[in-house]
Amino acid sequence: MKFKIKRSNGEKSWFDTFEIKPGPHMSVLEALFQIQDEKDSSLAFRYSCRGAVCGSCAMLINKKQRLACRTQVSEILGERVLTISPYGPVAKPEIKMGEDILIEPLPNLPVIKDLIVDMKPFFKHYEEVVPGFDVMDQSLMETPMSPMSQNDVKKVDKYAACILCGLCYGACPAAARDSDYLGPAALANAWRFYADTRYHSKDEMLNRVNSRNGVWACNEVYRCVEVCPKNVQPTNAITGFMRKIIVYKMKHLLR
Repeated sequence: MKFKIKRSNGEKSWFDTFEIKPGPHMSVLEALFQIQDEKDSSLAFRYSCRGAVCGSCAMLINKKQRLACRTQVSEILGERVLTISPYGPVAKPEIKMGEDILIEPLPNLPVIKDLIVDMKPFFKHYEEVVPGFDVMDQSLMETPMSPMSQNDVKKVDKYAACILCGLCYGACPAAARDSDYLGPAALANAWRFYADTRYHSKDEMLNRVNSRNGVWACNEVYRCVEVCPKNVQPTNAITGFMRKIIVYKMKHLLR
């Protein structure tokens, strides 16, 4: 079995091919361990939990954004992949052919070394939407939070499942064109709090996401939904914000 891996040292990039002996139920992450242990100790990649919880091992596998720890080698060996890669205003087809398994760093983020990308832009956008309760909110300190109904919990649970792996950001055509775009994960997490019945800063949240680099930059092509390992639906959150912003603007116009 051959792995074709895109390498980078910060100045130039190239592809190296490694042949490995696959074990039963081997994941791509385990294959990378074998390559690092037996073939090339300089191969750099990021990992932590190995159980699809931390999101550290997000990368491009056979031209698809996936977690290496949960991608089984046996399931992708020899697969033929047709996907799209956005460049500027145009999306071009990407076709993966051949028997080798192709591994590349996550798109739309600067590459530090080999398969390790710089997540600072991703988390910068996450922080910009301020996804959390305002600890200085006097109403929260003076009165206890009202319990949420089961239906209300279900509305936010699916967005709270986000593990911030960045796969959605790597698949997003808007993020590929504009590095200032907040991105699917940040906006999904913003909606997680906006939709929470205990959250009081709703107008402030709408103002934070209502911008050219916010919800209105989304192309609504659902690539983020397609690649999410936790079945979060960022596009639904973004369109939800769009509706809320329109209603908010209409109310203020009619005052």
